[in-house]
Amino acid sequence: MLEEFAARQGFTNIVHAEERQARQLIMHRNQERYRNSLSKQKRNDPERLLREPLFLWLSLHNPLKNAILLISILFWEALPVNAEPIRVLQIMPAMDAGGMETFVMNVYRTLDREQVQFDFLYHYDKPCFFDDEIRALGGRIYKLTVRQDNNLPRYLRELRRLFAAHPEWRIIHGHYSGFGMFYNPVARRAGIPVRCGHSHNTAYEPNLVGRLDRLMSSFFSAGLTDRFACSEKAGQMLYGSKPFTVVPNGIDTARFAARDPQRRALLRGELGVTDQEILFGHVGRFSAQKNHPGLLKIFAAVRARLPKARLVLLGGGEPAYIEKMQALAQELALGDSVIFAGVRSNIQSFYDAMDAFMLPSLFEGLPVVLVEAQTAGLPCFVSDTVDPGAAFTDRVRFLPLQDTGAWADAIAAASFRRDPQAREKAVRAGYDIHTSAAVLQEFYLRRYAEVTK
Repeated sequence: MLEEFAARQGFTNIVHAEERQARQLIMHRNQERYRNSLSKQKRNDPERLLREPLFLWLSLHNPLKNAILLISILFWEALPVNAEPIRVLQIMPAMDAGGMETFVMNVYRTLDREQVQFDFLYHYDKPCFFDDEIRALGGRIYKLTVRQDNNLPRYLRELRRLFAAHPEWRIIHGHYSGFGMFYNPVARRAGIPVRCGHSHNTAYEPNLVGRLDRLMSSFFSAGLTDRFACSEKAGQMLYGSKPFTVVPNGIDTARFAARDPQRRALLRGELGVTDQEILFGHVGRFSAQKNHPGLLKIFAAVRARLPKARLVLLGGGEPAYIEKMQALAQELALGDSVIFAGVRSNIQSFYDAMDAFMLPSLFEGLPVVLVEAQTAGLPCFVSDTVDPGAAFTDRVRFLPLQDTGAWADAIAAASFRRDPQAREKAVRAGYDIHTSAAVLQEFYLRRYAEVTK
């Protein structure tokens, strides 16, 4: 399956990656297990090593294990004990509950952390949604304040000190393209040989901040050694004609495809939604890009056709902006039909509770939430600004942002039956996180080996 996906996407160096990874993992774990055993024996009873080999050789019948065992005995002193995983620095704005952040965490949860570990650099000094989980998985977090104080000289000094203090970082993976024009040159001068970039969007915010981000991002690409993107359009937007590798925003397809009628009933009860009502859902931070004003206007038109429709909004953002959206909902006479549910950790339960999904974003790269909603089997109504390549089921309708009536008509005429083969389709399309994580893990290990010869 991985080979087929790789060929379709034009990937290089990942054919048979899954098989290689499995073999490497078996070898690594067997060697590590035996090294640790020998190390303990050496400390407790040095002479025992002289008596153990024959006994162990006779007691093991697997030829591969025997070979590994014999090599470990013969080259005992040459083998490193307690080898550490390589560490890759992930550079983010912060690690709040957004699509880009969720994808990075999906990869982090899935890869073999005995071989690859993540550290994180934030550009805000604040508590973030994923902080506790990152630390529980073995990651280290470093927080700078440049997005709060705009003190660029201080930021550059702190970057130089940080990179100098961590010579173990041979790879950085930047997901924050705007500030990449600053951290990439500092990393290069610090001797970090592999500087990856990752494009997660197909456009910039339509304001002054967006225009500045576009300008800064153009310098980011020039300082990269390797390039990734969540989609072809996202890669072309950031890198132009430079080569890049597409790594889809994979998810845990088994988790999001699982159906639980009891969980659905409990959550709808918590939200005050009856069985007779149709629950529409949206997941995304409250920002201009996600187009909450347009979403509320579309939903008002839907309510005119489907009076039993309800809408649940999941996500955080600036309190003032959320309050503005709450006021707009009241202005549109939507009353309590719109539920502002905030940031939740049990997103898969909400997909269970929903009957349909809406995503009228102004622009997107490859939205993780759309992958999740499709994998849950939901009918999805999406703005035509989103790359149509993001659809892998036939339950996705792309609709024009300027035509609220077209949205309402399409939704009113739709069937709300779930796709029972949604997970299989997600896996075939390359959206299972095990595929994405295998690609990145293979890349990290290969590039680390290349630059540390």
